[in-house]
Amino acid sequence: MTRQESGDFCYDFARDGDRTVTFRCSDDASAWPWLNLHPAHNIAVQATNYFALTGVSLFLGEMDGEKWTALTDFQWRCHHTGEGAVHPARGRSTHSGKPDDAGYACAFVDASGAPVYDVSGAGVVFRNRDFETWRSQAKAEIAALPAPQDFRFAAPGPAGVASQGEVFVSPLSEENGVAFVDALITEETGFRPAHPYHGGSGDHVNSSHLCDAVQQAAHLLGRTAYPVAGTAKFTRYVELGRPFRIAVAPDEGGEVRVAFEISQGRYKCAVISFYYYD
Repeated sequence: MTRQESGDFCYDFARDGDRTVTFRCSDDASAWPWLNLHPAHNIAVQATNYFALTGVSLFLGEMDGEKWTALTDFQWRCHHTGEGAVHPARGRSTHSGKPDDAGYACAFVDASGAPVYDVSGAGVVFRNRDFETWRSQAKAEIAALPAPQDFRFAAPGPAGVASQGEVFVSPLSEENGVAFVDALITEETGFRPAHPYHGGSGDHVNSSHLCDAVQQAAHLLGRTAYPVAGTAKFTRYVELGRPFRIAVAPDEGGEVRVAFEISQGRYKCAVISFYYYD
C-alpha cells in the first residue's frame, strides 16, 4: 500500500478488485481544519468526498492533466448527525471506469467499521471542448454584471456559523411568495487563510461553498439540525465576485425535504436538496 504524497488527506490506497480502491483517512485537524466541525456539517461532508474522489482518481491514474472534469450530480447520506458522531477513518470507493464518465460511489466508516457516510456522484469529462476558452468567456459574462455595492450579510448566529467571516448569505427575503437569500463569495474571502475551512483553485465557487451557503440559508429558514442526506445537481459554474441567488424551490417533500435553486445572472446553476428524516 502506498501513500501518494506527504500531507494527503487520504492515503494507504490499495486495489480491491478492478475498479474498487480502499484507503485510510487522516485525523489530523491541524492539517485539515474542517475535521474540527461536526461530521454532518456540509463542509466536512463535501471536503471528505472531494479529497477521497481526487485521491482515488490519482491513484488509478485517471487525472492525467490533459482533460478537465466536472461533478454534475452528488448524493450523500450521514449515518449519525447527533452528539458523538465521528469523522471517517477509512473508505472504499468504486469508480465507473468509463472514458467519459466520472461516476463513483464510496462508503466511509469509522475506526470500528460503523458507517459514517455513503456518497455517490457522476461527472463529465471534457475532451472535445476548448475548456479554457469556454471558462474565460463564461467568467467574463458574469464579471460584466454590476459589482456588489455594500452587500449586506446575515449575522453569524442566525446563519449557523461561528464568525462573520464565515457568512456567505444575506438575510432572508421573500419575493412573489418565494423565500430566498443572495450570496457572495470572493477570491479574497472564500478561501483559506481568510476562511477557516474552504480551499480550492480560486477559479470558481466550489461545490463545498454552495452546500455551505445552502446550509446557511436553511438555518435562516429555521432548519438548524444537520440534514441526514442530500442531493445536488450542478449545471453551470457559479463565478466568484458576483452575487448569486439561493431560492427555496417548490415544495415537493413537505417536512422531510427542502430544495434550493441556485442562479447567477441569467443562468440556473444548481439545485441542492436537504433531507431531514431518519
